[in-house]
Amino acid sequence: MDPTCPEGDLIELTVQNEAAFEAFLSEFDQCPDELHGYFFERQMPIQDVVRSLREHARGEGLPSGWVPSSTWFWLVNGALAGVINVRHQLTPALEAMGGHVGYCVAPSYRRKGIATRMLKATLSRCPELGISRVLVTCDAENRGSIGTIEANAGVLAHEGTSWGDHTLERRSRWYWIALLE
Repeated sequence: MDPTCPEGDLIELTVQNEAAFEAFLSEFDQCPDELHGYFFERQMPIQDVVRSLREHARGEGLPSGWVPSSTWFWLVNGALAGVINVRHQLTPALEAMGGHVGYCVAPSYRRKGIATRMLKATLSRCPELGISRVLVTCDAENRGSIGTIEANAGVLAHEGTSWGDHTLERRSRWYWIALLE
């Protein structure tokens, strides 16, 4: 782990995090596509976001084709530095692209080891979700994600072509992380 990485905690979002959540979202104003795959938007009231996150973790109110998922944020000195989502099961579509875990670090916190620590903390919660082996995928050119996954014992299963949003062909990597039980 990067010794310069700011200490943080993996938390569930609450209404008390409203200002931090707004600040987190504002970091993506210039690049909103980086939060693709997360259902929350700037105009959603924090109460609705918190309720939806809890419902999704229980498998309630899911959009068609989605599976139950748990979402946590990485809290650093009162600021939300990153978000990570664990899908509780895999579908054929998630096996092809997306896997169990998706994460995103706020631009001002990148290249500080946040993703690596956030993924490590999240992996410790996967067994209680019934997940003993975690699939994590990333773009083949994303050196940061490759390093994050490999630092968390990710074993490369294969590299090949995937289809983002079913229209955009790209090179991707599929990693498995076996969890100790």
